[in-house]
Amino acid sequence: MTTSTPPPSREAHQLYLRQLATYLRESKQILDAWDAYADEHCDPVTFEPFDEAAYGIRQRQRDTDTLNAFGRVYFHADLLVDIAEHQLARLPASATSDYAWRLGELRTGIERLYALHRQWLDLRGNLPTDAVPGTGTYDEPLAENRADAWHYLDQWGIHGQALIDINTQAQKQARQHRSPEAPVKAPPPPDAAPTTPPARR
Repeated sequence: MTTSTPPPSREAHQLYLRQLATYLRESKQILDAWDAYADEHCDPVTFEPFDEAAYGIRQRQRDTDTLNAFGRVYFHADLLVDIAEHQLARLPASATSDYAWRLGELRTGIERLYALHRQWLDLRGNLPTDAVPGTGTYDEPLAENRADAWHYLDQWGIHGQALIDINTQAQKQARQHRSPEAPVKAPPPPDAAPTTPPARR
């Protein structure tokens, strides 16, 4: 997190992690469907598609579906990595496993995704006025940009679980190190009830 970016509330961070978990589930479904399509429509020996045009259209659909699924994570992805890095630095070495490497992959992935998005915005701004969705002049460079993005989206699908796991371990450690609350003491027993009413003055 940059010094100018305040950390999110605990509730917001949990929301971002839930959105990430949704992406991980959806991206796997998209990838499984793509793998099934490729197995059915490619030569089992050469792995070349039987129909290049149809294969390309289906591949573009995969890229678009994955990018759309990542939309709910996109704006907070770098923040999630920032928080995980801070959490990881406070975990014991025995608990970190290969998380540092995974966070590096996620960091590189989101930086490239942000850069590709900026490239597309710049390119779109310089397209001729008649280049609109549905025309090759617009759709071709958009498809190329999304194809370049897909690798990094896939990396987030592969390594994104690390962000959730690190948070789980950080919360567990926080609970273990939290000072236990002082036990509630039982009130002292009441004095024995008098057998005779108090004397009146």
